[in-house]
Amino acid sequence: MGGSHVHHLGNEKGALMSGRGPLLGTLVAIAFAVAAAPASATVDVTNHNDPAGDPTVISYRIQIPSQAAPIDFALRDGEYKGFGPFQGAVVVQALVPAGWEVADIQCTGPNPAAFTIDVPNGRVTLMHGISDEQFCSFTNRRKSASGGSSSGVTPTPAPGTVPPQLLPRGPALLGVKTGRGYAAATVRITRRSVIKTQLWRGRRVVGTSRVVRKAGVYDVTVSIDPKVSRSLRHQGRKRVQLTLRVVVAPIGGLTRVFRYRVLVRL
Repeated sequence: MGGSHVHHLGNEKGALMSGRGPLLGTLVAIAFAVAAAPASATVDVTNHNDPAGDPTVISYRIQIPSQAAPIDFALRDGEYKGFGPFQGAVVVQALVPAGWEVADIQCTGPNPAAFTIDVPNGRVTLMHGISDEQFCSFTNRRKSASGGSSSGVTPTPAPGTVPPQLLPRGPALLGVKTGRGYAAATVRITRRSVIKTQLWRGRRVVGTSRVVRKAGVYDVTVSIDPKVSRSLRHQGRKRVQLTLRVVVAPIGGLTRVFRYRVLVRL
């Protein structure tokens, strides 16, 4: 039977979160191939409230292959829960309280085609492989007075193939690369934003950076703290598995958080 675990996300409590879309492609597959193992493979569900810090608890339901009955659980803003290992079809449903709606869902994993995202119904259907690590991030908000709701998330088309007004309006993580002692994320933002990047080793932050940029595509780099790097090398390590956490806070827009497993050379 697949297990589960709940985590809090934040500077003081640590852990990792994401809101990723199907934009990472081959780089995701490479990173997860080297980082994942069947024993640790999970489906992680992350909850974000808009505005951030809202204390409302959001209920979720997940149907996993290893259990006949669905599993109900609840998450506060910034929490996530993992399930696994198992393989097969998985359905995650947000059960938002009255007056709330699902504003956005972003998922990532080795195969972007494994996800079917249904924002209006607050649901994700995915195919989970025994060695996959897959992440889905839900952003929930109170309904506006007019009762309007957000549109569904669609993959980003290649530049120049569609009119600019049809491109996704939110930020996106386009790719990740690593080098000796650092990780770099390629981030697309559509308005002036604060971009904060962190490297996590377990529950400990081992590197951080922060920049402010106007709309565009940027490479943002975060390095491992030199003291941590020296300590790991003294232990005989040549590389270390970390999680890259990228927080994009558009001025006047929804904050998005992306997380990504990386293997960094020391």
